[in-house]
Amino acid sequence: MDKPANTGTDFGGYYGIEAYRPESIPDQPVQSQDFNHSKLGRSAGFRLPWGGTQELMPLSLFTRWSPKDLRKIESRESLLTGSGDQGQLDHESICYSPLAFRSKVIGYSQVIGKIYFWVGLTLSIVTYLATAYQLGPPETRLTIFLESWPFFFFLVGIPALMWLSSTLVFTLFPRWSVKAGRGPEWELDRRNGMVRVWRYRRTVPLIGRRKVTVFEAPFYEFDGWVAGGATRYGPRFDFILCHRYSKLKVHIGDILLGWHHVSRPCYALWDFLQNYMDVSRPLPEYPVLEPHRRKDPVTAEHDRSTGRPERYWRDMDNKTFKQQEDEMLSRVLRINTEQRPNLMAKKVRYAHMTPEDMLAYGRGSRQGRTGSRAPRPSVGRVQSDWK
Repeated sequence: MDKPANTGTDFGGYYGIEAYRPESIPDQPVQSQDFNHSKLGRSAGFRLPWGGTQELMPLSLFTRWSPKDLRKIESRESLLTGSGDQGQLDHESICYSPLAFRSKVIGYSQVIGKIYFWVGLTLSIVTYLATAYQLGPPETRLTIFLESWPFFFFLVGIPALMWLSSTLVFTLFPRWSVKAGRGPEWELDRRNGMVRVWRYRRTVPLIGRRKVTVFEAPFYEFDGWVAGGATRYGPRFDFILCHRYSKLKVHIGDILLGWHHVSRPCYALWDFLQNYMDVSRPLPEYPVLEPHRRKDPVTAEHDRSTGRPERYWRDMDNKTFKQQEDEMLSRVLRINTEQRPNLMAKKVRYAHMTPEDMLAYGRGSRQGRTGSRAPRPSVGRVQSDWK
């Protein structure tokens, strides 16, 4: 996708002074130590390079909302309206705010009950037919059913009760079923270029006043990491944002991506996050963001100049969207993250530098090499709340 010539500074101060623009990242402080990774942790994971992004995203994120889903969302009032939910996914920020415990229980009961009902029903039918066929006479088949009904009830009845009861509660009491939780956990603020992380703690467990700590720092002070591990099914890879100057990890990949057996989806998520936060370019072509494109000045100008249809994704048919899925998967499989230089290495001296980082750093900022400090790393702020 072509970038607009405008860098976002000509829109009446819409974007904050810390808004992320790759070409204007200030010189960064020297990273004295890696607070988030031990030597063993660095051997099991690796830092991803900044810059050189491609227009892509993980396939699981791209397909989370199909055009059909987007049309349904348009036609219905969101149950989150009026619930106090502080989550956000639009032109201004991506903010994760989990629902209350009861909302999670109802949702999990509905999904798990539905899955196990169909699995149990299939297994029950197959088991009954196989047994009845071997024994022969019809009266014997009826006896088998009467003797085995507790087994069939366990396989089918309990999941059916979970599914139907949760669906009934959600249908009859939708406003009660959908309730906001304690508050946000993390936020990527495109408009102001900030990353915020919330921490909740009570002075007395379970009761008393809750202390809310909000850590806020510019996006360019965080590095994307792929954390590797092993499971009984093979390797697993997770994406994590790590603050360069403090002990802080933001497990964004748990919500936007999940874990994978290969690392390429993590690479694609890092590209997507950089593209989303970059106010010198339009919003990524993420279907669920389409209704908000006109509200972002850089994106709106880009869409006007290119003649992009306002409802490009929402009016797309299933066959065309499936072709877009295949194209996105192909792009993710061809991603070149491992061959890219780390452009941030021109701005900061990392505590643990690769040979490529050293080369880039030598060609980068003179300020960092002479030892003078750039803007100090951000610190958190504390506020209080009652709950």
